[in-house]
Amino acid sequence: MSTEWKTLRDELPEDVRARLDMKRQERRLGKALAEVRKAMHATQQEVATRAAMTQNTVSKIESADDVLLSSIVRYMHSLGGGVELVLKTPDGKARRVDFDPEIYVRQTV
Repeated sequence: MSTEWKTLRDELPEDVRARLDMKRQERRLGKALAEVRKAMHATQQEVATRAAMTQNTVSKIESADDVLLSSIVRYMHSLGGGVELVLKTPDGKARRVDFDPEIYVRQTV
């Protein structure tokens, strides 16, 4: 029998829940995307226009915990950047998938 994370989380002491929430905020992908956008001196509307999305969609991406990879690629391309995904296996090998501008895969050891 499995227990849902929400049930387990509710049983944790408040200070532990607060630390987990803080770590979750620090790891959030949307926050990192917003920081990149701001560093590039771009507005949400500029990203939206270049990525063929609405400003509301950009805002949702920047505040989301879970973002589609295709949305990340469009977002970063709109800033002139790129996306590279690293797939790591338990034996220490990594495979990098570069989404810019042509998708290709290269093996690293």
